Amino acid sequence: MGEPQSYFVLTAVGPDRPGLVNEISSRLREAGANLEGSRMAILGGEFAIILLLAAPAAAVERVRSASGSIESAVKLRCILKETTASTTPREHLLYRLRVTGADRPGIVQIVTGVLAGRGINVQSLESRITHAPLSGTALFVMEAELQVPKGLKVTALRAELTRRCEDEDLDVTLESAS
Repeated sequence: MGEPQSYFVLTAVGPDRPGLVNEISSRLREAGANLEGSRMAILGGEFAIILLLAAPAAAVERVRSASGSIESAVKLRCILKETTASTTPREHLLYRLRVTGADRPGIVQIVTGVLAGRGINVQSLESRITHAPLSGTALFVMEAELQVPKGLKVTALRAELTRRCEDEDLDVTLESAS
């Protein structure tokens, strides 16, 4: 069995420019960290990144130091937090959710309220605004991966989501990702 690993989540945000991903990943590799998972996006004019890192005990201090060097040299605001190894709970089923409609405040809150009320964990969620081709109307698109408890009646969840989304003039799809 390999050397015990320490795990970290690194979040960083700052002005976007070409080469940031390469600079960050190079500094972390040089420190001895392995990048096990990532989410990256440009939001407005800012680049945002979330990384799951693993490092052997001998590299932990170098990883902490690399976080500081990313902040100073790469000019991103960083937070490094120790965490645990990823685990896959076996008490849930994976589902994909997609919600679309005319953009307005509160859509994410309405949908996640239904999910939270049923004990559903949001594994990942992305939302964006697009524009209708002819009218230019702002359209909201939300896509999520959900961890649905195995004992939950998915037909009842689908019915509640459909009702809530119809009340808000939104389209919704929920499908198994397993």
